[in-house]
Amino acid sequence: MSIVNIVEDINPSQKRLQDLLQRHSTEKLTLIFTSRENLDENPILREKLFRRYSVPEYIWTKVCKRLQGYFGSEDIFSSDDSTIESHVTWFHFEIKYPFPPPPKKKEGAEYVPPDPPPQDGKKPAGYAWYKIAIITTWTAPDQHTIIFLDARDSPAHSIRNELKSNCENVKNEAALENPYWSHQFLIGPILACYDQAVWNLRDLVKALEQGRRDGKHAVTNAIDSNDSDMEASRNTFNSLHEILRHALHKTEILGVAIQTLDSICSRKRIFESERYSNEAAVNIDAPESVAVAKRCAKKIGVYLDFQLSIVRSLEARARANEARIRSEITLAFSIVAQLDSQVQAKIGEAARNDSNTMVKIAAVTMLFLPPSFVSAVFSTSFFSFSPPGDDKVSRDFWIFWAISIPLTIIVFGSLYPGGRGLSFRRRVAIAAHHKPSVSHRTILPM
Repeated sequence: MSIVNIVEDINPSQKRLQDLLQRHSTEKLTLIFTSRENLDENPILREKLFRRYSVPEYIWTKVCKRLQGYFGSEDIFSSDDSTIESHVTWFHFEIKYPFPPPPKKKEGAEYVPPDPPPQDGKKPAGYAWYKIAIITTWTAPDQHTIIFLDARDSPAHSIRNELKSNCENVKNEAALENPYWSHQFLIGPILACYDQAVWNLRDLVKALEQGRRDGKHAVTNAIDSNDSDMEASRNTFNSLHEILRHALHKTEILGVAIQTLDSICSRKRIFESERYSNEAAVNIDAPESVAVAKRCAKKIGVYLDFQLSIVRSLEARARANEARIRSEITLAFSIVAQLDSQVQAKIGEAARNDSNTMVKIAAVTMLFLPPSFVSAVFSTSFFSFSPPGDDKVSRDFWIFWAISIPLTIIVFGSLYPGGRGLSFRRRVAIAAHHKPSVSHRTILPM
């Protein structure tokens, strides 16, 4: 009897999955690769598949399709409800793959980085989402069926190859009597994809940090920014926030993955406590194998706990990436604020220079304004200072100076900064702006 049967329903026209459903499986392990698109296009085939392996239709609802991860299970009992005939589990993982920056070009070699896949027919977005759903059905005592959805897309394609390689080497062993035997090698390839996605994000953060250390950070441009500098700085801020968005998603999906794996481990312990209890062991055909089954279950549980610890470690790395990119954003804003302060300081210095110049111009204007005014008044027809005879200058010329000099002193004393003149100018400004001269203070009760 064959131990492993691998059914790849990648091409629906071959009808391999339909052929499988029309016969009774005798293999110890049946591995089915299909996709959501195939089952969406063939609802009758999906209904037969779910009915054959006791899969709930609820996992095909929009609610479950939108989730980033979940786990569920169900026991199928015999007709007299005395023993468990089969155990079904279904779980889902979602991975966000940010594409790493292109590596440094080596001397004498030209590297062309691969283009990211388009998103919904649009231009490449620099990242991609991958959904991986797995359904397992264990039929007592040792028959397993694994349905792997969306195995065509990368990185799920590499997972499929690894699963095929692991399944082809399956042998008759006592561990097959545990329904969670398959989970230990199903989770491993998925964790490898999570690991790669986390380190891809770390590479993006590291590239920004390295650019800052090398002085190539667009935000740290000189103060005298031109249009190209402003555009580069804007792009850098967009990149910072885009990477932060990836980091937030990464932390979120890893947290959901931890919950999913923790649910798998908890449900496994519940199943084993019920199946291998003293009352349930009496109904097993070979009670002497209970001790062996418990040892296998413990071994599987230890490995699943190890995988759970790996995901927790990846979540810690993802949180560190999130903290690092937040630090870069804070530093970038601080640098921009410092540069802006320096620019404002230079603008203020230039304004002070302009103000000093205007003060000098105003002083010269005030110096010549009173004599000009007196000259204009004396030049009217109301006054006559014509010199008698052949004199060039009128004897009353002293009147001009007697009026102009005191008037100039009065104007300078009342308008030039200092002392009471400053108070006068403040009063004029307050009256012009209709503001009270003394600010009202509100005294709060102690």
